[in-house]
Amino acid sequence: MAKKWLLVFIIVVQLISLSGCWDYKDIDKLDFPAAGAYDLHQASKTADTNQEEEEQTVDLTTIIPNISENVKEPFRIETTSGLTIGNAREPKVYSDPGTYSPGVSGVIIFGEDLAASTGLKNVVESLSRAPQTPKTQEFTIAEGRGESILRVPIKDYPSMADYIEGLLRQSHQRGFIPDATLHEFKTNIAPGKNPIMPLLTIKGEKVEVAGAAIFKKGRMIGKANLNETPILMMLRGIKSTGNIPFIIKKDGKMFDKGSVDIKNSRKVKVERNGDDFTFQITIILEGSLAEHQTDKLFTKNEDLRKMIEDQIAADVTEDSKKFIKKMQEEYQVDCIDISKYALAKWRKELKDKVDEDFIGDVNIKVEVKMKLNNVGELT
Repeated sequence: MAKKWLLVFIIVVQLISLSGCWDYKDIDKLDFPAAGAYDLHQASKTADTNQEEEEQTVDLTTIIPNISENVKEPFRIETTSGLTIGNAREPKVYSDPGTYSPGVSGVIIFGEDLAASTGLKNVVESLSRAPQTPKTQEFTIAEGRGESILRVPIKDYPSMADYIEGLLRQSHQRGFIPDATLHEFKTNIAPGKNPIMPLLTIKGEKVEVAGAAIFKKGRMIGKANLNETPILMMLRGIKSTGNIPFIIKKDGKMFDKGSVDIKNSRKVKVERNGDDFTFQITIILEGSLAEHQTDKLFTKNEDLRKMIEDQIAADVTEDSKKFIKKMQEEYQVDCIDISKYALAKWRKELKDKVDEDFIGDVNIKVEVKMKLNNVGELT
């Protein structure tokens, strides 16, 4: 009999504990940010030159969907400030009746001032430590303030958060747009590595990609425009798809022009002679002819395919050389991710030097191989 009562007691305890309702909260009593913008607080911009008198603070702007029924607006935008991002979340308890849950945000936009002054390594500390924060969270930089991007009126999308997430998610598969996440940022501040991120701007009344932000570890030090970004991605070895134009001239006159839809990849070799390092980058391009304007058919002109291949290879080679020169002289940072190949061979000697003047003193050669797989004609 005692065993039966003991069994009944155990079952009752289990039924109570399995209910899982002790910490229950209605979903409409929670605040889930769909996107966040991190900016240097306007009043803190003098902190760079006068840290002793004024402590730098940051602004946190969030888009929070309104889950409750019968609300007039589908979302609300709020800005709070604090010494850190984690601290900037605290003021929300004074104005929001819901419980703030930051782990579901799909996009974080960093203002240009914040990225270029303090850098992002310490700013994203709260994201790195939160187990509920997805490591696939999209990172991007705004020209100007990130808050301004979130406040641009949007049509045909539930909110600007949905638009930006769609614009950036797997962006390298749609064009030459870098795709940066929390995981990639943390990985790319290791020795010999530096992150890049997509750069957003406001053009008219629309948010658009303006190129790529270039970092030295956690701090933004430069920007690549839309013409430079494809070359940056090819040199960096980010496999992408995109369209490249070409113009072929003969005897000083235009013979043909058009564009090719391509995919890219790369190979890197490094050789050493004493303190002299030589990197050989091979960019491999393959694609299909999207259009061309000459009336000559490929079936009638066997050289036309090779002329297009050679022209694209020559153009990419020339643009690569220009970018490498700018990287070594202006940026002075390895933004094309080749130092890792030297570290793999000579880590003990280079680990304390690779992030200093190493990339500016090496010799970098580029070879471009272009193959036109399809021209849209029967041959």
